[in-house]
Amino acid sequence: MAQTPSYPQTLTFREYISEVARNNLDYLAEKYNIQIADAEVKAQKVLPDPELTFEGGEDYFTLELGYTLELGKRNARVRLAKSEAQFERLGLELYFQELRADAAEAFLDAIIQREMLEVKRSSYEYMLQLSHSDSIRFILGEITENDARQSKLEAATLLNEVYQQEADYKASLALLNLFMGLSTPIPEVLVGDWNKFEREYYLADLLATGVNKRLDLAAANKNVEIAYNQLKLIKAERRTDIDLMVGYERDWDGFLPKGNMVKAGITIPLKFSNTNKGEVRAGRFLKEKAEMEQRSMELQIQTEISQAYFYYEGAKKQVRQFESGLIEDSQKVLEGTVYAYQRGETNILEVLIAQRSYNEIREEYLETIKEYVSTLINLEKSCGIWDIEF
Repeated sequence: MAQTPSYPQTLTFREYISEVARNNLDYLAEKYNIQIADAEVKAQKVLPDPELTFEGGEDYFTLELGYTLELGKRNARVRLAKSEAQFERLGLELYFQELRADAAEAFLDAIIQREMLEVKRSSYEYMLQLSHSDSIRFILGEITENDARQSKLEAATLLNEVYQQEADYKASLALLNLFMGLSTPIPEVLVGDWNKFEREYYLADLLATGVNKRLDLAAANKNVEIAYNQLKLIKAERRTDIDLMVGYERDWDGFLPKGNMVKAGITIPLKFSNTNKGEVRAGRFLKEKAEMEQRSMELQIQTEISQAYFYYEGAKKQVRQFESGLIEDSQKVLEGTVYAYQRGETNILEVLIAQRSYNEIREEYLETIKEYVSTLINLEKSCGIWDIEF
């Protein structure tokens, strides 16, 4: 009898990112661009093929060997292909940085969904206990039937929220499968802690780091080099090729040969078309455009880092506000309201309002944590650095 394969019971963030780097299908597909670019470099190293010509008649034959001598064109093509291959490598690294950031946010979302599920479960269990207590109190005549029914309805409503949150959590786990390129079930126990994300940054340092480490800026610089090599290739293609030829000719009349001749020749095309400078001008404009885009990229990077820094600092302050006692205070309000309700000093509606307020604050705290970590991921991505760990 076949056994069901066993899977790890937990999944850490480091294991998850390792699987993303190893098995993500889109990333694996992007890697083919490197192989294609390397193959193109080899293709541009090919020399022109020689030509062998044979011609024969009734009383003669001619054998010729021709070869086209290119002047600098092959080297220009190889330089351009190498620059494009290096550009593809930068593009692959940049693609992985984007993929890693998106994958990290998906892992964070799964953890938040798990914590949100715990919040809703605890709220449901709390209200369920209160509902059971109200049923007994109604039998004893301490509360009205309407109060008992209201707490029972609230427990049923919270149970529906638990069901919905379970679906949201499992859907977030399915997204992790997509990032890891796996079709097998992944464990529902994710190992992660968001208390590792406290950072102190200085904007000036981040700006300097971004200019040095951003791969898209390196790609923009490489694009300038590509445009320069394209211009050099355009100029090289305008040079005149030289066709060389050596041959042997023999004719005869009757049984005995009558004559032999060895010949050689050179062909130099007259490049009148070079008077048209349009292609060269277009190449110069492409190079200037690439240089302008490179300068624009520098400014864009500075703007992105500044914005990401301000968002991160704002999210950090919000988290600190929640952790300064806001959740504890709302819990005390709920406990105090329930205590007063059990003593008959207030009604069930006050309890439900306090319960919902407590739930909303805990959920808002989780959403704020999610936003806080997301802004950190975006800040590090915008600077070209990475030290994220759950």
